[in-house]
Amino acid sequence: MRSLIQITLFIGLITQPVFACKLWAVCVKSGHTFPTISETEKTIIQNELTSFYHQSEAMLDGWALLGYNYSSTDSIVPIQRSEFPATADSTLYWNSVATLINEESTFIGMGHLRVASSGSNSIPNPHPWMFYANGLSYSLIHNGTVSKDILYNLITENGTDLSWLDQHEPQTFGGGGWRDDGWGNVVDSELIILYIMQHINQTGNVVSGLQAALITILSEGVIAAQLNIIFSDGENLYVFGGLNGLSIADSEEHVAVMTQPASNHQLQWQGIEHQEFVVINNEGISRYPDFVSTGSDDPSTSHPTQFKMHPAYPNPFNGSISFILDGVTTDPIDIFIYSIMGRQVDQFALDGSHRGNKKISWHPVGHFPTGTYIIQASTKNLIETQKILFIK
Repeated sequence: MRSLIQITLFIGLITQPVFACKLWAVCVKSGHTFPTISETEKTIIQNELTSFYHQSEAMLDGWALLGYNYSSTDSIVPIQRSEFPATADSTLYWNSVATLINEESTFIGMGHLRVASSGSNSIPNPHPWMFYANGLSYSLIHNGTVSKDILYNLITENGTDLSWLDQHEPQTFGGGGWRDDGWGNVVDSELIILYIMQHINQTGNVVSGLQAALITILSEGVIAAQLNIIFSDGENLYVFGGLNGLSIADSEEHVAVMTQPASNHQLQWQGIEHQEFVVINNEGISRYPDFVSTGSDDPSTSHPTQFKMHPAYPNPFNGSISFILDGVTTDPIDIFIYSIMGRQVDQFALDGSHRGNKKISWHPVGHFPTGTYIIQASTKNLIETQKILFIK
């Protein structure tokens, strides 16, 4: 009986439940905004949002819509957040859709239907989560459930550094301080965007920050099926998740992403691969299937066209650690070492004209506390990252 229960629980984790949050996002292509696309394209987007509307009937914890426009980047706020299903809030929903589609310079739209699985559930839908920094408005919508304890430990280095959460306090929606009783009201998705932004803040790069954050979350045992996200910096949509956790359609004048695609056959929808990372902007779609890969346990003698970092060894380590870079590049390779919270602690560089297998070693010099670190090898176009554990 225990085995049957375990199998049932496992299947429930790796598949997409019927009653789970639903995501929608659109980016129109170069030269267009929502008002300037063709009537045919507007009809297709309207149909996506009609399907989204009907899906909301089972999404009892509200809906929200957000639009990005060219006229403002640092103070974007959602068009509307509601605590009711859109089907019970239809006038407000369709008025918000009209605002999104007709606003003069809007080029990105995002939507979320919520079934609360973490934190407060008697509130307007808090998605998309917003974070404002460096004159930009970052946002995140999420489908899945991630342990808040895992996220707290990652953000605070196991409770030893609360500074990021003190500077960017999680919302408790009137439930008290987040350090105390209010913690029960904190939503896991907000901790995810805070952790991503912590890495972006430290690395100074959106893609590197996303990569480091996602790799580390997954390394804690979180499965990609619980980490279906659409993140935006106001220029791009960054998509990540489990197998078929999100689907993408490329139309003539826009690219769309949905958890549950519209079924009117106007577009050809393709589910993302397991742990695939996709970047969508007004130029189209770029796919990165190995974005969070840490390499193979059996390094091949063949040389890939893009360099790959093989697993570091020994790992854990207490003296020096080494790894093999395999590939071809004419660019210098920068090696960065980050703490688990994204703080750079060491750096060195290799010259260019790299071909084949090259052994790279790192020996911590000075005071390095026991703990988890992220090692990153990068050129101007390529990035490989993995997690290492230093033990004194």
